[in-house]
Amino acid sequence: MSERDESIEDYFDEKVKLMIIGETRTGKTSLISRYCKNEFSGSVYMSTMGIDFQIKNLEMNSKKIRLQIWDTAGQERFRNIAKNYFQSSDGFVIVYDIANLESFQTLDYWVEEIKSNSQELSKMILVGNKCDIIQERQVKKEEGKEYAKKKNMKFYEVSAKDGTNVNKAFDTLLKDILNSYSPSELMKKRGSKMLSVPILVQPQKKSSCC
Repeated sequence: MSERDESIEDYFDEKVKLMIIGETRTGKTSLISRYCKNEFSGSVYMSTMGIDFQIKNLEMNSKKIRLQIWDTAGQERFRNIAKNYFQSSDGFVIVYDIANLESFQTLDYWVEEIKSNSQELSKMILVGNKCDIIQERQVKKEEGKEYAKKKNMKFYEVSAKDGTNVNKAFDTLLKDILNSYSPSELMKKRGSKMLSVPILVQPQKKSSCC
């Protein structure tokens, strides 16, 4: 790491890693773009191949936070790659599509993957994406709430398209993470280095949005 990179890292009080996971075509990449850049590209579906990440710098609880959000491919052939990043993640955003019942029915798989491969203190939040297309809904809001309650997670229905609850969901998870560490654990985290080189494969363009 260069001296410039070291000075950038030292500027922040806390460094946090999140992973966003779920089935393919649930809008995971779009949620990250909405949260980090306040952008939404609805004309082209960009399928993540492997794993990628984006960075957001923000202030919370009077502290400067450097946040990495890792974007994982939902396709089965890339799932073993994603597992390699679970252990170093502080929290997980689990995403399903309210207009795709199958993406909700596979939530148990993702929850178990987190429990089996992540650190003990990792936090989770459940989000039902695409709440802007209520007319196509296949999963009731109450079903999402009940599932999250059963798994001891907080829950939001969100829309990457119009921004509904996106900031609230990510910020809620981040606050839970920051409030969960003891002073000694925070000191240890401050000394840790974030991964700087992700596994990247060029995304494929498809005709429909995610």
